[in-house]
Amino acid sequence: MVRRPTCVCLLIALSGSTALAQTQLVVPASHTAIDGSSATNVPFGRSTPTRVQHAYDASLFPGPRTITAVSFRLDGGAAAAAKTVDCELRMSTLPVPIVNLAVDFASNRGADETVVLPRQLLTLAAGTAGGVPSPWLASIPLAVPFVHDPQQGGLLLEVIVHGQPPGAYSLDATFVCDSPEVTIGPASCIGTSGVPLRVESSTTQVIWGRPWVARVLDATPGMLVVLALGTTETGSWAGLTLPANLAQLGAPGCFVSIDLAGAWYSVAGGNGSAQFPFVVPNSPQVLGEWIRFQGAAFDTAANALGLVTSQARKVQVCGWEPVGRLWSNGITATTGTREIGLSAVVRLTVQ
Repeated sequence: MVRRPTCVCLLIALSGSTALAQTQLVVPASHTAIDGSSATNVPFGRSTPTRVQHAYDASLFPGPRTITAVSFRLDGGAAAAAKTVDCELRMSTLPVPIVNLAVDFASNRGADETVVLPRQLLTLAAGTAGGVPSPWLASIPLAVPFVHDPQQGGLLLEVIVHGQPPGAYSLDATFVCDSPEVTIGPASCIGTSGVPLRVESSTTQVIWGRPWVARVLDATPGMLVVLALGTTETGSWAGLTLPANLAQLGAPGCFVSIDLAGAWYSVAGGNGSAQFPFVVPNSPQVLGEWIRFQGAAFDTAANALGLVTSQARKVQVCGWEPVGRLWSNGITATTGTREIGLSAVVRLTVQ
């Protein structure tokens, strides 16, 4: 009789084992079902050797993951012929914040840099003009899975194209969106100008690290005006419940609708307006935050308090996405073109 206890045990062990569950993570997640507002021919559509480092902030990752594959998608509605590129992929933990992405490639590579896909001929599938966003291209399995822990930093995906034939191949890239603006609280009160005082955001895209300009409008020319910034539009502030009616202070119909975190003064010009320039903090962490603001004017003839207020408003910090890239024509250059807020949208297979 032939005895095979070892084989039987091995088969039982194999049949009872399960592979680690794999999921897919779109980075940035905001683009899961939305096409970016831009497209890029870097690196697969330039017809020349090209190097690009795609950088993704740690905030885009829910926790430690092992990355086993990566997928790109064509720009929404775009078509492309199949092409074969001489390519390799590398990954590492980004050692610097997105805002400090360097212009030299070496400074952006982490100590754990790994060649996740050795140099090889990689065939990129053809795509037909269709939906927006375009469907994902076939995943590129990594020869060496990469373990990424966002507590240690963001993710750097480096694509090195050693050679490629001519032909466009436009990938979907991240977008910069318009910032929504919303009114807060009761309407403005009317001063001696005969029209309600107003405020507005003069900046369509309120982006971290970039200027933001607010305006007070429809004041009496030459009048001292105030722009207040706040952090909340509800609850109590300075013994008042927001929005607070100033009638008891002598300004009926006028309201304070936000807390007073800071105030800036100016004089209304000949058209009754005043501009207030600011710079949004240079950090992707403020993406999605709301800036609350309200105007007031010292109008001594308007009421006993000598003050009129505008209806308050708030505007949301929108884009850049917390991503960036560094790229160059050719693969021998040590430095490249640095772009914050722009990178290819990718789908990672993780476990």
